[in-house]
Amino acid sequence: MKLEPLANGLSEPVLAGDSCRGLRVLVNPRPDSAGTFAALGTNFGSVDRVGDARGVPVPEGLAHFLEHKLFEDAQGDVSDRFSVLGASTNAMTGFCGTTYLFSTTDAPDACLRLLLSFVQDPWFTDELVRKEQGIIAQEIRMYDDDPDWRIFFGLLGCLYEKHPVRDNIAGSVESIAEIDAATLRRCYDLFYHPRNMCLTVSGALDPEVVAAIVEEDQAARPEDPLAPHVRGTSDEPLLPVRDRHEEELAVSRPRFLMGVKETVLGGGPLDVARRQLATRIVLDALFGRATTTFESLYADGLVDESFSASYSGEPGFGFSMLGGDTDDPEALEARLRETLVRARRDGLGTDALKRVRQKIYGQLLRSLDSTENVAFGLMTDHFHGLQPFAALDLVEQITAEELDRRLAEHFREDAFAVSVVRPCAR
Repeated sequence: MKLEPLANGLSEPVLAGDSCRGLRVLVNPRPDSAGTFAALGTNFGSVDRVGDARGVPVPEGLAHFLEHKLFEDAQGDVSDRFSVLGASTNAMTGFCGTTYLFSTTDAPDACLRLLLSFVQDPWFTDELVRKEQGIIAQEIRMYDDDPDWRIFFGLLGCLYEKHPVRDNIAGSVESIAEIDAATLRRCYDLFYHPRNMCLTVSGALDPEVVAAIVEEDQAARPEDPLAPHVRGTSDEPLLPVRDRHEEELAVSRPRFLMGVKETVLGGGPLDVARRQLATRIVLDALFGRATTTFESLYADGLVDESFSASYSGEPGFGFSMLGGDTDDPEALEARLRETLVRARRDGLGTDALKRVRQKIYGQLLRSLDSTENVAFGLMTDHFHGLQPFAALDLVEQITAEELDRRLAEHFREDAFAVSVVRPCAR
Protein backbone atom coordinates (compact mmCIF):
# COMPACT_ATOMS: atom_id res chain seq x y z
CA MET A 1 0.00 0.00 0.00
CA LYS A 2 1.35 3.41 -0.96
CA LEU A 3 0.68 6.46 1.20
CA GLU A 4 0.56 9.79 -0.63
CA PRO A 5 0.57 13.34 0.80
CA LEU A 6 -2.93 14.72 1.24
CA ALA A 7 -3.33 18.46 0.72
CA ASN A 8 -4.90 20.53 3.48
CA GLY A 9 -5.19 24.19 4.40
CA LEU A 10 -2.68 23.93 7.24
CA SER A 11 0.04 22.11 5.29
CA GLU A 12 -0.02 19.64 8.17
CA PRO A 13 1.72 16.38 7.17
CA VAL A 14 -1.06 13.91 6.32
CA LEU A 15 -0.46 10.79 4.24
CA ALA A 16 -3.35 8.81 2.81
CA GLY A 17 -3.91 5.56 0.99
CA ASP A 18 -6.24 2.61 0.52
CA SER A 19 -5.34 -0.97 1.33
CA CYS A 20 -5.74 -3.75 -1.20
CA ARG A 21 -9.14 -4.49 0.37
CA GLY A 22 -10.33 -0.88 0.45
CA LEU A 23 -9.54 0.18 4.04
CA ARG A 24 -8.87 3.93 4.09
CA VAL A 25 -5.67 4.80 5.99
CA LEU A 26 -4.69 8.32 7.12
CA VAL A 27 -1.37 8.94 8.87
CA ASN A 28 -0.18 12.12 10.59
CA PRO A 29 3.56 11.48 11.16
CA ARG A 30 5.08 13.20 14.17
CA PRO A 31 8.59 11.81 14.59
CA ASP A 32 9.29 14.06 17.59
CA SER A 33 6.22 12.86 19.46
CA ALA A 34 6.70 10.67 22.50
CA GLY A 35 3.76 8.42 21.69
CA THR A 36 1.33 7.16 19.09
CA PHE A 37 -2.46 7.31 18.97
CA ALA A 38 -4.45 5.17 16.54
CA ALA A 39 -8.17 4.77 15.88
CA LEU A 40 -10.00 2.22 13.76
CA GLY A 41 -13.59 3.22 13.08
CA THR A 42 -16.60 1.95 11.21
CA ASN A 43 -19.45 3.95 9.70
CA PHE A 44 -22.04 2.20 11.88
CA GLY A 45 -23.71 3.70 14.94
CA SER A 46 -26.84 3.59 17.03
CA VAL A 47 -29.05 5.27 14.40
CA ASP A 48 -28.32 2.57 11.81
CA ARG A 49 -31.27 0.29 12.34
CA VAL A 50 -31.88 -1.22 8.90
CA GLY A 51 -29.48 -4.04 8.18
CA ASP A 52 -29.72 -4.55 4.43
CA ALA A 53 -31.56 -3.72 1.22
CA ARG A 54 -34.41 -6.03 2.24
CA GLY A 55 -35.08 -3.83 5.26
CA VAL A 56 -34.18 -6.43 7.90
CA PRO A 57 -34.16 -4.43 11.16
CA VAL A 58 -31.18 -4.03 13.46
CA PRO A 59 -32.14 -4.32 17.15
CA GLU A 60 -31.86 -1.15 19.19
CA GLY A 61 -28.47 -1.04 20.91
CA LEU A 62 -26.75 -3.53 18.59
CA ALA A 63 -23.90 -1.19 17.54
CA HIS A 64 -23.02 -0.69 21.21
CA PHE A 65 -23.38 -4.43 21.90
CA LEU A 66 -20.93 -5.20 19.08
CA GLU A 67 -18.45 -2.72 20.53
CA HIS A 68 -18.51 -4.63 23.83
CA LYS A 69 -18.29 -8.07 22.27
CA LEU A 70 -15.28 -7.36 20.07
CA PHE A 71 -13.11 -6.89 23.15
CA GLU A 72 -13.54 -10.56 24.08
CA ASP A 73 -12.25 -13.45 22.02
CA ALA A 74 -11.01 -17.01 22.52
CA GLN A 75 -7.94 -15.67 24.37
CA GLY A 76 -9.96 -13.54 26.78
CA ASP A 77 -10.12 -9.78 27.28
CA VAL A 78 -8.23 -7.88 24.57
CA SER A 79 -7.62 -4.98 26.96
CA ASP A 80 -5.28 -7.19 28.98
CA ARG A 81 -3.07 -7.75 25.93
CA PHE A 82 -2.84 -4.01 25.31
CA SER A 83 -1.85 -3.53 28.96
CA VAL A 84 0.98 -6.05 28.56
CA LEU A 85 2.21 -3.95 25.63
CA GLY A 86 2.14 -0.81 27.82
CA ALA A 87 -0.82 0.69 25.98
CA SER A 88 -4.27 1.91 26.95
CA THR A 89 -7.26 1.03 24.81
CA ASN A 90 -10.90 2.00 24.63
CA ALA A 91 -13.88 2.20 22.29
CA MET A 92 -16.98 4.33 21.88
CA THR A 93 -20.27 4.08 20.07
CA GLY A 94 -21.99 7.21 18.83
CA PHE A 95 -25.04 7.99 16.76
CA CYS A 96 -23.24 7.45 13.44
CA GLY A 97 -20.05 5.53 14.18
CA THR A 98 -18.11 3.14 16.39
CA THR A 99 -14.41 3.69 17.08
CA TYR A 100 -11.70 1.50 18.65
CA LEU A 101 -8.45 3.07 19.76
CA PHE A 102 -5.16 2.75 21.55
CA SER A 103 -2.59 5.17 22.93
CA THR A 104 0.98 4.12 23.70
CA THR A 105 4.60 5.16 24.00
CA ASP A 106 5.79 1.53 23.74
CA ALA A 107 5.56 -1.03 20.94
CA PRO A 108 3.16 0.94 18.69
CA ASP A 109 3.70 -1.55 15.85
CA ALA A 110 2.52 -4.47 17.98
CA CYS A 111 -0.41 -2.40 19.23
CA LEU A 112 -1.45 -1.60 15.66
CA ARG A 113 -1.38 -5.28 14.72
CA LEU A 114 -3.52 -6.09 17.75
CA LEU A 115 -6.00 -3.30 16.93
CA LEU A 116 -6.43 -4.54 13.36
CA SER A 117 -6.72 -8.13 14.54
CA PHE A 118 -9.31 -7.90 17.31
CA VAL A 119 -11.64 -5.52 15.44
CA GLN A 120 -11.56 -7.59 12.25
CA ASP A 121 -11.57 -11.09 13.76
CA PRO A 122 -14.72 -11.29 15.90
CA TRP A 123 -15.59 -14.26 18.08
CA PHE A 124 -19.28 -14.69 18.78
CA THR A 125 -20.90 -17.51 20.74
CA ASP A 126 -24.41 -17.63 22.17
CA GLU A 127 -23.00 -18.36 25.62
CA LEU A 128 -20.85 -15.22 25.60
CA VAL A 129 -23.71 -13.18 24.13
CA ARG A 130 -25.96 -14.22 27.04
CA LYS A 131 -23.20 -13.22 29.47
CA GLU A 132 -22.84 -9.85 27.76
CA GLN A 133 -26.59 -9.28 27.85
CA GLY A 134 -26.43 -9.33 31.63
CA ILE A 135 -23.49 -6.92 31.72
CA ILE A 136 -25.08 -4.44 29.33
CA ALA A 137 -28.45 -4.71 31.07
CA GLN A 138 -26.70 -3.53 34.24
CA GLU A 139 -25.13 -0.67 32.27
CA ILE A 140 -28.54 0.35 30.91
CA ARG A 141 -30.03 0.36 34.42
CA MET A 142 -27.10 2.51 35.54
CA TYR A 143 -27.91 4.97 32.74
CA ASP A 144 -31.53 4.97 33.92
CA ASP A 145 -30.29 6.45 37.21
CA ASP A 146 -28.01 9.01 35.54
CA PRO A 147 -29.72 12.44 35.49
CA ASP A 148 -27.55 13.75 32.66
CA TRP A 149 -28.45 10.74 30.49
CA ARG A 150 -32.14 10.96 31.39
CA ILE A 151 -32.48 14.66 30.70
CA PHE A 152 -30.60 14.30 27.39
CA PHE A 153 -32.71 11.47 26.02
CA GLY A 154 -35.81 13.01 27.55
CA LEU A 155 -35.16 16.03 25.34
CA LEU A 156 -34.43 13.91 22.25
CA GLY A 157 -37.74 12.13 22.89
CA CYS A 158 -39.44 15.52 22.66
CA LEU A 159 -37.61 16.56 19.51
CA TYR A 160 -37.96 13.28 17.60
CA GLU A 161 -40.94 11.02 17.07
CA LYS A 162 -39.52 8.31 14.79
CA HIS A 163 -35.82 8.91 14.11
CA PRO A 164 -33.64 6.43 16.08
CA VAL A 165 -31.48 9.29 17.39
CA ARG A 166 -34.17 9.47 20.10
CA ASP A 167 -33.24 6.01 21.43
CA ASN A 168 -30.67 5.13 24.07
CA ILE A 169 -27.37 4.28 22.35
CA ALA A 170 -27.07 1.19 24.59
CA GLY A 171 -30.60 0.08 23.74
CA SER A 172 -33.09 -1.22 26.26
CA VAL A 173 -33.11 -4.36 28.41
CA GLU A 174 -35.85 -5.69 26.13
CA SER A 175 -34.08 -4.87 22.82
CA ILE A 176 -30.72 -6.42 23.73
CA ALA A 177 -32.54 -9.59 24.80
CA GLU A 178 -33.32 -10.10 21.08
CA ILE A 179 -29.62 -10.22 20.16
CA ASP A 180 -27.91 -13.57 19.58
CA ALA A 181 -24.63 -14.65 17.98
CA ALA A 182 -26.22 -14.99 14.52
CA THR A 183 -27.61 -11.44 14.69
CA LEU A 184 -24.23 -10.08 15.72
CA ARG A 185 -22.52 -11.89 12.86
CA ARG A 186 -25.09 -10.68 10.30
CA CYS A 187 -24.71 -7.04 11.33
CA TYR A 188 -20.94 -7.31 11.73
CA ASP A 189 -20.60 -8.59 8.17
CA LEU A 190 -22.81 -5.77 6.87
CA PHE A 191 -20.97 -2.90 8.55
CA TYR A 192 -17.48 -4.07 9.60
CA HIS A 193 -15.92 -4.47 6.19
CA PRO A 194 -12.85 -2.56 4.92
CA ARG A 195 -14.64 -0.19 2.55
CA ASN A 196 -16.86 0.96 5.41
CA MET A 197 -13.95 1.54 7.81
CA CYS A 198 -11.07 3.93 8.33
CA LEU A 199 -7.77 3.76 10.21
CA THR A 200 -6.09 6.93 11.46
CA VAL A 201 -2.66 7.12 13.12
CA SER A 202 -0.99 10.18 14.63
CA GLY A 203 2.36 10.21 16.37
CA ALA A 204 5.78 8.58 16.33
CA LEU A 205 5.02 5.40 14.38
CA ASP A 206 6.71 5.61 10.98
CA PRO A 207 4.22 5.85 8.08
CA GLU A 208 6.11 3.14 6.16
CA VAL A 209 5.70 0.82 9.12
CA VAL A 210 1.98 1.64 9.27
CA ALA A 211 1.60 0.87 5.56
CA ALA A 212 3.50 -2.41 5.84
CA ILE A 213 1.47 -3.61 8.85
CA VAL A 214 -1.83 -2.68 7.23
CA GLU A 215 -1.00 -4.29 3.90
CA GLU A 216 0.20 -7.49 5.56
CA ASP A 217 -3.04 -7.65 7.55
CA GLN A 218 -5.32 -6.83 4.62
CA ALA A 219 -3.64 -9.13 2.09
CA ALA A 220 -4.59 -12.10 4.28
CA ARG A 221 -8.27 -11.11 4.20
CA PRO A 222 -10.86 -11.82 1.50
CA GLU A 223 -11.96 -9.31 -1.12
CA ASP A 224 -14.55 -6.81 0.06
CA PRO A 225 -17.52 -6.87 -2.35
CA LEU A 226 -19.64 -4.41 -0.35
CA ALA A 227 -20.00 -0.68 -0.89
CA PRO A 228 -19.65 1.80 2.00
CA HIS A 229 -22.79 2.18 4.07
CA VAL A 230 -25.11 4.98 2.96
CA ARG A 231 -27.45 6.22 5.66
CA GLY A 232 -31.09 6.38 4.57
CA THR A 233 -33.67 9.03 5.28
CA SER A 234 -36.62 8.80 7.66
CA ASP A 235 -40.16 10.12 7.57
CA GLU A 236 -39.53 12.13 10.72
CA PRO A 237 -41.88 15.12 11.18
CA LEU A 238 -40.29 18.53 10.65
CA LEU A 239 -41.06 19.90 14.14
CA PRO A 240 -40.79 18.45 17.67
CA VAL A 241 -43.35 15.83 18.66
CA ARG A 242 -43.94 17.51 22.02
CA ASP A 243 -42.63 20.60 23.74
CA ARG A 244 -41.78 19.40 27.26
CA HIS A 245 -40.42 16.50 29.31
CA GLU A 246 -40.21 16.55 33.10
CA GLU A 247 -39.34 13.95 35.70
CA GLU A 248 -38.07 13.68 39.26
CA LEU A 249 -34.77 12.02 40.17
CA ALA A 250 -32.35 11.95 43.08
CA VAL A 251 -30.61 15.26 42.28
CA SER A 252 -29.76 18.12 44.61
CA ARG A 253 -30.77 20.86 42.14
CA PRO A 254 -32.98 21.00 39.06
CA ARG A 255 -31.35 20.38 35.68
CA PHE A 256 -32.59 22.08 32.56
CA LEU A 257 -32.03 21.54 28.83
CA MET A 258 -33.62 23.45 25.99
CA GLY A 259 -33.35 21.91 22.54
CA VAL A 260 -33.86 23.20 19.03
CA LYS A 261 -34.68 20.67 16.32
CA GLU A 262 -32.89 21.08 13.01
CA THR A 263 -35.36 21.77 10.19
CA VAL A 264 -32.77 22.25 7.42
CA LEU A 265 -31.48 18.82 6.42
CA GLY A 266 -29.58 17.18 3.60
CA GLY A 267 -27.01 18.81 1.37
CA GLY A 268 -23.47 17.79 0.53
CA PRO A 269 -20.54 17.39 2.96
CA LEU A 270 -19.57 21.06 2.83
CA ASP A 271 -23.19 22.16 3.33
CA VAL A 272 -23.48 20.05 6.49
CA ALA A 273 -20.09 21.17 7.81
CA ARG A 274 -20.93 24.81 7.16
CA ARG A 275 -24.28 24.38 8.94
CA GLN A 276 -22.52 22.86 11.94
CA LEU A 277 -19.89 25.58 12.13
CA ALA A 278 -22.30 28.49 11.61
CA THR A 279 -24.55 27.20 14.40
CA ARG A 280 -21.59 26.76 16.70
CA ILE A 281 -20.52 30.36 16.03
CA VAL A 282 -24.05 31.64 16.72
CA LEU A 283 -24.27 29.77 20.03
CA ASP A 284 -20.85 30.95 21.15
CA ALA A 285 -21.59 34.54 20.15
CA LEU A 286 -24.82 34.51 22.17
CA PHE A 287 -24.03 32.28 25.16
CA GLY A 288 -20.25 31.86 25.40
CA ARG A 289 -18.51 32.53 28.72
CA ALA A 290 -17.28 35.94 27.52
CA THR A 291 -20.74 37.22 26.54
CA THR A 292 -22.85 39.69 28.48
CA THR A 293 -25.71 37.16 28.35
CA PHE A 294 -23.73 34.53 30.25
CA GLU A 295 -22.41 37.11 32.71
CA SER A 296 -25.94 38.34 33.37
CA LEU A 297 -27.35 34.83 33.82
CA TYR A 298 -24.48 33.95 36.12
CA ALA A 299 -24.83 37.13 38.18
CA ASP A 300 -28.55 36.41 38.61
CA GLY A 301 -27.84 32.88 39.83
CA LEU A 302 -29.61 31.21 36.90
CA VAL A 303 -26.53 29.36 35.61
CA ASP A 304 -23.24 28.08 36.94
CA GLU A 305 -20.16 26.42 35.43
CA SER A 306 -22.30 23.49 34.26
CA PHE A 307 -24.01 25.64 31.62
CA SER A 308 -23.22 24.80 28.00
CA ALA A 309 -24.55 25.44 24.51
CA SER A 310 -23.77 23.01 21.68
CA TYR A 311 -24.91 21.74 18.29
CA SER A 312 -24.87 18.22 16.82
CA GLY A 313 -25.64 17.80 13.15
CA GLU A 314 -25.64 15.15 10.44
CA PRO A 315 -27.28 15.16 6.99
CA GLY A 316 -30.41 13.46 8.37
CA PHE A 317 -30.78 15.04 11.81
CA GLY A 318 -29.50 17.82 13.99
CA PHE A 319 -30.20 19.71 17.21
CA SER A 320 -28.92 22.47 19.45
CA MET A 321 -28.89 22.08 23.23
CA LEU A 322 -28.54 24.75 25.92
CA GLY A 323 -28.68 24.40 29.67
CA GLY A 324 -27.24 23.04 32.90
CA ASP A 325 -27.98 23.08 36.63
CA THR A 326 -30.26 25.89 37.77
CA ASP A 327 -32.46 26.73 40.75
CA ASP A 328 -35.12 28.26 38.50
CA PRO A 329 -35.68 26.35 35.21
CA GLU A 330 -38.63 28.54 34.22
CA ALA A 331 -36.70 31.79 34.60
CA LEU A 332 -33.70 30.38 32.72
CA GLU A 333 -35.94 29.19 29.89
CA ALA A 334 -37.55 32.61 29.59
CA ARG A 335 -34.17 34.37 29.44
CA LEU A 336 -32.77 31.99 26.83
CA ARG A 337 -35.82 32.38 24.63
CA GLU A 338 -35.70 36.16 25.05
CA THR A 339 -32.04 36.23 23.97
CA LEU A 340 -32.73 34.15 20.86
CA VAL A 341 -35.79 36.18 19.86
CA ARG A 342 -33.83 39.41 20.21
CA ALA A 343 -30.90 38.02 18.22
CA ARG A 344 -33.21 36.90 15.41
CA ARG A 345 -34.68 40.40 15.31
CA ASP A 346 -31.47 42.42 15.59
CA GLY A 347 -28.82 40.09 14.14
CA LEU A 348 -25.41 39.29 15.60
CA GLY A 349 -23.26 42.00 14.03
CA THR A 350 -19.76 41.78 12.60
CA ASP A 351 -17.97 42.37 15.92
CA ALA A 352 -19.40 39.18 17.40
CA LEU A 353 -18.42 37.23 14.30
CA LYS A 354 -14.82 38.48 14.43
CA ARG A 355 -14.48 37.65 18.12
CA VAL A 356 -15.91 34.16 17.90
CA ARG A 357 -14.17 33.39 14.60
CA GLN A 358 -10.81 34.10 16.22
CA LYS A 359 -11.73 32.02 19.26
CA ILE A 360 -12.84 28.98 17.25
CA TYR A 361 -9.89 29.27 14.90
CA GLY A 362 -7.58 29.29 17.92
CA GLN A 363 -9.34 26.27 19.43
CA LEU A 364 -8.99 24.34 16.19
CA LEU A 365 -5.30 25.18 15.94
CA ARG A 366 -4.66 24.22 19.58
CA SER A 367 -6.41 20.90 19.04
CA LEU A 368 -3.63 19.99 16.61
CA ASP A 369 -1.23 19.77 19.56
CA SER A 370 -2.93 16.49 20.52
CA THR A 371 -2.34 13.28 18.56
CA GLU A 372 -5.70 12.07 19.83
CA ASN A 373 -7.54 15.12 18.50
CA VAL A 374 -5.80 14.85 15.13
CA ALA A 375 -6.59 11.14 14.73
CA PHE A 376 -10.24 11.66 15.63
CA GLY A 377 -10.46 14.75 13.43
CA LEU A 378 -9.04 12.91 10.41
CA MET A 379 -11.53 10.09 10.89
CA THR A 380 -14.49 12.44 11.34
CA ASP A 381 -13.58 14.41 8.23
CA HIS A 382 -13.20 11.20 6.23
CA PHE A 383 -16.60 9.82 7.19
CA HIS A 384 -18.15 13.22 6.51
CA GLY A 385 -16.60 13.30 3.04
CA LEU A 386 -14.33 16.27 3.79
CA GLN A 387 -10.68 17.08 3.24
CA PRO A 388 -8.59 17.13 6.45
CA PHE A 389 -9.10 20.17 8.68
CA ALA A 390 -11.79 21.58 6.37
CA ALA A 391 -13.34 23.49 9.28
CA LEU A 392 -10.32 25.81 9.42
CA ASP A 393 -11.04 27.09 5.92
CA LEU A 394 -14.77 27.34 6.56
CA VAL A 395 -14.26 29.51 9.64
CA GLU A 396 -12.79 32.23 7.45
CA GLN A 397 -15.56 31.95 4.84
CA ILE A 398 -18.63 32.34 7.04
CA THR A 399 -20.14 35.84 6.94
CA ALA A 400 -22.32 37.86 9.31
CA GLU A 401 -25.19 37.63 6.81
CA GLU A 402 -24.88 33.84 6.82
CA LEU A 403 -25.07 33.77 10.62
CA ASP A 404 -28.21 35.93 10.58
CA ARG A 405 -29.79 33.51 8.09
CA ARG A 406 -28.79 30.64 10.33
CA LEU A 407 -30.41 32.35 13.30
CA ALA A 408 -33.65 32.75 11.38
CA GLU A 409 -33.82 29.25 9.90
CA HIS A 410 -32.65 27.19 12.89
CA PHE A 411 -33.79 28.99 16.04
CA ARG A 412 -37.49 28.92 15.20
CA GLU A 413 -39.70 29.11 18.27
CA ASP A 414 -41.84 26.24 17.00
CA ALA A 415 -38.70 24.04 16.88
CA PHE A 416 -37.98 24.39 20.63
CA ALA A 417 -38.51 21.76 23.33
CA VAL A 418 -37.52 21.58 27.00
CA SER A 419 -36.41 18.79 29.34
CA VAL A 420 -36.26 19.26 33.11
CA VAL A 421 -35.13 16.96 35.91
CA ARG A 422 -36.21 18.08 39.37
CA PRO A 423 -35.28 16.79 42.83
CA CYS A 424 -37.65 14.13 44.15
CA ALA A 425 -40.49 15.57 46.21
CA ARG A 426 -40.01 15.05 49.93
